[in-house]
Amino acid sequence: MAFIDDLSLVVDLLILLCAAVFYTGVLVWFEVRRRDPLRAYSHLRAGAAILGMLGAAIGLFAVWGELTWPINGFPGATSYDLFFFDALFLLALLLVAFAVAIARRLPTHFVGMVSVLVGLGVLFYGVRAYQLGLTEQPLETLLLYLAFGGMAILVYPATLFVDWFVVGPQVAGADPLPSGSTPNYPWVWRVLLGLFLMAVVLAGVAAVLYGITIVWGHLAGPP
Repeated sequence: MAFIDDLSLVVDLLILLCAAVFYTGVLVWFEVRRRDPLRAYSHLRAGAAILGMLGAAIGLFAVWGELTWPINGFPGATSYDLFFFDALFLLALLLVAFAVAIARRLPTHFVGMVSVLVGLGVLFYGVRAYQLGLTEQPLETLLLYLAFGGMAILVYPATLFVDWFVVGPQVAGADPLPSGSTPNYPWVWRVLLGLFLMAVVLAGVAAVLYGITIVWGHLAGPP
């Protein structure tokens, strides 16, 4: 049976996702520090639209993979549909939910709360797959899952920041609790958002390294 090799494109989408998240995050944070919440909100809406489109594309691959990889997977590795596409489907749900929340002017910390659980699940998938040696690049795969799992967990404080200081000043009631339009403890948010952006960079680097390995090997010898 012919094998459809789409892993490289999926990893490409993950790289684009990290780039879009980092670019949006830096711009929004910069505008908040300039005390320009309207411009920050405008940048956030544009970034959320990109993330929603990436989420929709990743979701299509995830659904297709869940339904076909038990058939088209590598011989003896039929659990690849669980390993690869469970996490991708959950990621797609988060991205689309975040885009919808921003488009509908809704609080985003609900997405952040769910993202914590997704992140913990991704960490579990990565560690268990490493123990089983499911892939030909077990270490690179583990690092990819650890990086994206950590990034997903740190989405929660990022969404709290968005609701309090970006969406909140523009939409009444969007903030989790009543708060001013600027942080009372800016150093706390600098640490939390710095950790989040660092996790995004690490996830992007892990995706690039994994993608190079995938493309290098699969172009030379398709499965």
